[in-house]
Amino acid sequence: NKITQQTDLFSLFTELAALRNEVKLESRQVKNSLELFKDTFATMQDSHKQISSELERCRESQTTQHREITRTMLLEFLEIYDRIKAGIIVLNAYKTPTWQYFCKQEINLIHGLQEGQSMTLRRFEQLLEKYQVQPIKVLDQPVNPHCMQVIEISHLANVGNGIVVEELRTGFMWENEVLRSAEVKVNKIDVN
Repeated sequence: NKITQQTDLFSLFTELAALRNEVKLESRQVKNSLELFKDTFATMQDSHKQISSELERCRESQTTQHREITRTMLLEFLEIYDRIKAGIIVLNAYKTPTWQYFCKQEINLIHGLQEGQSMTLRRFEQLLEKYQVQPIKVLDQPVNPHCMQVIEISHLANVGNGIVVEELRTGFMWENEVLRSAEVKVNKIDVN
């Protein structure tokens, strides 16, 4: 019985030593796996940061490109707007001749053109409004070099110095930014 007990204790200690070695081996493997996981995780985090920053740069670039394309398109729309507005001014300045009864068709044509041009101008104004493009109010305002260009000067005694007396070309704001400067005629008082 004592031999069996010794054998059993010997077997037990042998098994415990083997188990201890196995636990050490497993512990090393877990430690190595954790190190490998940490390295992999760090690499993934770095890759994620790089991808995130690249994605952000791409988004910024895309936003900048989109804004620049929209700005160019709006400036082209403003050129068309100016031409339509000039056409309306010419049509509205048309004086009906005294012999109008002889050319009724021509007068109807002029009235039709006036109406059509006015409708087109309103549509353009709606389109510009959709893109948040607003005309700059300049008449009777002091000159603002940020949104106005002085093209002509007048010398009126009854108007203050540096006040806009005529708008030569409409300026426009787009999302709180000057899209196109207004071209204006400004009063200057001579001090002679």
